Amino acid sequence: MVVWLLSALAFPAGVLAQTVSIEPGASWQVGDAAMDLDCAAVDVAGALHAQDGRIDGIGHLGFAGQVTASTAAIEVGGDWNNHGSFLPGTGTVRFGDRCGQAQSSISGATAFSSLRIESARAKTYRFEAGKTQSIGAALALIGAAGQYLSIGSTQAGTRAHLALVEAGAQQIAWASVADMEAPEGSAWLAPGPAEAFQSVDAGNNSRWFQPSVPPAQAVPVPTLSSWALLVLALGMGLFGSRVFRFR
Repeated sequence: MVVWLLSALAFPAGVLAQTVSIEPGASWQVGDAAMDLDCAAVDVAGALHAQDGRIDGIGHLGFAGQVTASTAAIEVGGDWNNHGSFLPGTGTVRFGDRCGQAQSSISGATAFSSLRIESARAKTYRFEAGKTQSIGAALALIGAAGQYLSIGSTQAGTRAHLALVEAGAQQIAWASVADMEAPEGSAWLAPGPAEAFQSVDAGNNSRWFQPSVPPAQAVPVPTLSSWALLVLALGMGLFGSRVFRFR
């Protein structure tokens, strides 16, 4: 097995190849290093062990092999393509505006520990339709004032699933959400009116947001027939006369 110790390498800005490939049988050990890949794509057919390090500036991350986060922080500016195995540990995966991508996709089914998606320029994120992204600790979906973070499915009309554990922390603000579902057994996401989260319910969502309490509807009063009204009037008259005699 080939083992590359990334902690021993430095990557000056702008000098990386466009794609960094980890071939089958090869393993990258990050250790506790902090590095910036300057928006290079990373293709993992072998194994990437982020361990206790920090990897910033990944352009796209695709893996048919194994990625292990341990306690690491991993930043991705573009797409996330999981066709292999991701071991989240207690690490954090962050998606943001870096690398100039107007839209990013998250494909495959991944179990994250902490997942953060942030944008200050109305970036679009599309989750693979029908797939479930599980979050075991914390979820953040944060846009900016007037610059909504667009969250949706890769297939309009077919929901993608975000499943945050019920005890998990969530931070949702300035998001426009469509075609998304929080599955039963997971936390309800943004549990309140969308405007309470400075967000927009763009439609076809399940267990996202909650509408304002609807106005109370009038309860219909049952009506009586003419005969029933006559009997009721006679009965009340009889009762009234008895009360008068008692007095």
